[in-house]
Amino acid sequence: MTPSTAPRRALARSRRIAAFSAAYLLRFLRANYEVAREVVTPGNGLAPAVVEVPLLSGSPFEIASFTSLVTLTPGTMALELSDDRSRLTVHGMHVADPEAFRADLRELEERMLRAWRPVTSRHDAHTHHPTRRRTP
Repeated sequence: MTPSTAPRRALARSRRIAAFSAAYLLRFLRANYEVAREVVTPGNGLAPAVVEVPLLSGSPFEIASFTSLVTLTPGTMALELSDDRSRLTVHGMHVADPEAFRADLRELEERMLRAWRPVTSRHDAHTHHPTRRRTP
């Protein structure tokens, strides 16, 4: 890494972290609203389901971060991590479509990984292609 690219990478990573934080805050507030609405008007929106989500996260830090983010979001809870750490079982309160719920969790994980992982090149700083799983 040359000295001139280090500030660009730091700026790119800072932007990723800020974007992820804002996206998660919106997700968190929306989930709070949905759970509060369910408390006030019981039975209108409940569609509980348990889904298994294949993980892109590879390191213990990434897996713990994703698991925590899922569990901190009202209406969702991480239930179990597979023995090989490749799948997470998640319960959701409002899961009308399990595939859409799984895709939403995948998007959360991809955004988190883009924020957590270092920027590896200038090209990487400007692209948003899916993150690949690292092996432990």
